[in-house]
Amino acid sequence: MVSAAIAVAHIFFGYIQGSPPSLAFALPVTVGLLAVVVLGFWLGWIMATTKEVTPAPETETSEKTEKSE
Repeated sequence: MVSAAIAVAHIFFGYIQGSPPSLAFALPVTVGLLAVVVLGFWLGWIMATTKEVTPAPETETSEKTEKSE
């Protein structure tokens, strides 16, 4: 959600409300910013939707065989 707000704010304040920028400079900056925003959104989505994996319980039979040897 924050990623989308950053992208919208950049486009709104940079292109719509601000003075007309030089497109030779503004377009690569915007593409770079949007790439970083997409990566941030993707990583946030992965962290939010990944379920925690619980470790497998250790079996007591393996401990008993190790002690007897």
